Amino acid sequence: MPAIAGCSPGPLSAPKQARPMNKPVALNSDDSSGTLEAARRRLTGTWDLVSLESSPQGDGARVPVKASGTLVYDDYGNLTIDAHTTDPAAPVAAREASILSFKGRAVLDVPNSELKLMDLTGNVNPDEVLAPERRRKYELHDDMLTLSSFNDRGQVTAISTWKRRS
Repeated sequence: MPAIAGCSPGPLSAPKQARPMNKPVALNSDDSSGTLEAARRRLTGTWDLVSLESSPQGDGARVPVKASGTLVYDDYGNLTIDAHTTDPAAPVAAREASILSFKGRAVLDVPNSELKLMDLTGNVNPDEVLAPERRRKYELHDDMLTLSSFNDRGQVTAISTWKRRS
């Protein structure tokens, strides 16, 4: 006598909400209006570091840091940063390697114009150079991107300005 195999039927109705797995949506953002996707499109690309300022004490006094670098943001929120500095004003960990390389994700909170760095890996400790736990405000003006990093007291600790590569 032949054996008969069967499966129980699947759901009788379609899922209430579905979205592609490769298009994650940031928390606290309303993706239905398209603002998140529009922000991602504006950030997508290759950016060259124009200037970097640090406020190590978080007291508002900014010190220019001589550095060069490239930031790449892709369609899926992946972020790659390659940078170089020998400036004594830079964190010690930033001067330990000739080229600093970091990869991770950048999750956008569009209503607050914030960017959260997540799952960073690199050739030096990202915690010592980038402080990924810090809030970052982003501003886009034409082909310029400004990222401002804040400490837990809300004071600016670093400002980087990037120009979109043509």
